[in-house]
Amino acid sequence: MAKGFTIELSDIGKSYSQASRTQCIFNQLNLSIAEGELLVLLGRSGSGKSTLLNLIAGIDLPDHGRVTIGSTKLALLSEKERTLFRRRHIGFVFQSYNLIPTLTVRENLLLPLQLNRIDSSLHDRKIRSLLRNVGLEEREKDFPDQLSGGQQQRVAIARALVHEPEIVLADEPTGNLDLDTGREVLDLLDQCVRAAGKTLIMATHSQEVMGRADRVLTIRDQRLSADGIRHRSEANDVVTAGAVSPPVYGGK
Repeated sequence: MAKGFTIELSDIGKSYSQASRTQCIFNQLNLSIAEGELLVLLGRSGSGKSTLLNLIAGIDLPDHGRVTIGSTKLALLSEKERTLFRRRHIGFVFQSYNLIPTLTVRENLLLPLQLNRIDSSLHDRKIRSLLRNVGLEEREKDFPDQLSGGQQQRVAIARALVHEPEIVLADEPTGNLDLDTGREVLDLLDQCVRAAGKTLIMATHSQEVMGRADRVLTIRDQRLSADGIRHRSEANDVVTAGAVSPPVYGGK
């Protein structure tokens, strides 16, 4: 597997303490994600999907094990360095859109460009190109509350891609949308990310996305399992803790 911006999670353990109770989320989890792969994470609410995305983003750190993106070991970075790494290399699409309500559509897309100090002469071209791709070129002066839920998520997809990150993390991107609008957003997210050659990791409880993915993994009982899942492509291998059949990607 070429190094590039591959993602490696090695021997990951993660627990959370609540009052006198400790909940183990992952134990000895191992996973490799290829550059340009579209990976879908399935699992019930509370199974650890969002936790896994947070570990990949460096928002959270594992109790043990390591997360490596390309040649960067996230645990060796300071909190500020992780923030800067995340700002430059990762785009986010959230269930609740997370657009800034006091900024127009254009200004929401402009913000990541400014934060990453991207040449201002490129701003208009990048913003207009992405808004055209998501079908909202005429809405750049509107505020988020003037848009439907589906339109807001389209803006969120454009914002996630405008600074050209290598990785896009999507956490329940259709959770607040009706079925038809959700399908449209998934189509758009798939098309935009693949066209840009980015890695997309999508956490969801929806079965709708399975046919779009290169690989689908289910989080269940602290484990990542591909049991019974058909891959779009068999080209991408997963690093596991040992030779296991059917494949299991982490365990107690």
